[in-house]
Amino acid sequence: MDISQTYKNDGFEAAKELTEAVIDGGYAYQIGPVAFKPTWANGDQTFRTTRKGAVSYFVGGDEDYDDLGFAIGSAPDPVTGERSAWKDSWFDLSVRRFDGETAIVQGLLYTESEDGTVGYVDKTWGFQKDDLGNVRIVLHHSSSPYETVDEPKKIKNHTVNNRSFDIDNLITKKEVLAAQEGWTDALVAISQTYKDEGFDAAEELAGAVIDAAYGYQEGAVAFKPTWAYGDNTFRPTREGAVSYFVGGSDKYDDLGFAIGSTPDENGDRSSWANAWTENAVIRIDGDTATTMGWMYTEDEAGNVGYVDKTWTFQKGDDGVLRVVVHHSSKPYE
Repeated sequence: MDISQTYKNDGFEAAKELTEAVIDGGYAYQIGPVAFKPTWANGDQTFRTTRKGAVSYFVGGDEDYDDLGFAIGSAPDPVTGERSAWKDSWFDLSVRRFDGETAIVQGLLYTESEDGTVGYVDKTWGFQKDDLGNVRIVLHHSSSPYETVDEPKKIKNHTVNNRSFDIDNLITKKEVLAAQEGWTDALVAISQTYKDEGFDAAEELAGAVIDAAYGYQEGAVAFKPTWAYGDNTFRPTREGAVSYFVGGSDKYDDLGFAIGSTPDENGDRSSWANAWTENAVIRIDGDTATTMGWMYTEDEAGNVGYVDKTWTFQKGDDGVLRVVVHHSSKPYE
């Protein structure tokens, strides 16, 4: 709101100066690349791993980026091109997780502009406390709702207080890459099991995958799936995760992402034949690691698609990496 009001009252240069101070004070670019996927970013500019890209996203004005400047205000009116400054913003928390010097929050971020328009985005932040005691953002995944609901119900809050970090339990990049490959392989396996053996076998496999690969044994997981929206946007429980993967639950309106591609006009779907990841950022901190990039899927008809994907993995006392954050969203364009 401060950046938006500064732009309105004092102009671009003042807003840019404030933005740079906000980025330097609130983000961890001093430490290295930040896993930042802004709402309005797309294509080759989807991920803003550098300070320069972050500043441009907030206020625009950089010829290297095609940015409107999200912090300036609402999206331009399609007819007049006019924008309305932000006057309020608030957060509806779904999950908060603590692990040593790092923490995760996930939920809905609301914005209200001066013309009275209220909107929201699906938001995940990862914070890290630096050596000076400053809490800095190391992960920021923001995405438009898969489908917008006028007034989502108030979210039930979940807080997970995890153990302190064990110096003998360091996570490695090799382990992180293996965990990603395991996830994509499991997606294809569930799809092929559904095709060959039916729903019950696929649901059983999905449950086994969730138990092995996600951290629901410890409590709520910050899981925002691609096709989820409205009151079912976040899946902090195992039940919601299994439903998202294969469907079949009366409680959730799920197609079952792991079953295969979205239905065509006849309702037919194509099984997944392959899936892989492309990383923009891998951040490792003690027994946690965050990856951000694209996850690609290819169905048996040869169609290839991708989503913007963030995972945070935590290495348990048993040496197993489990997903504690999963934010997946369709590309903005």
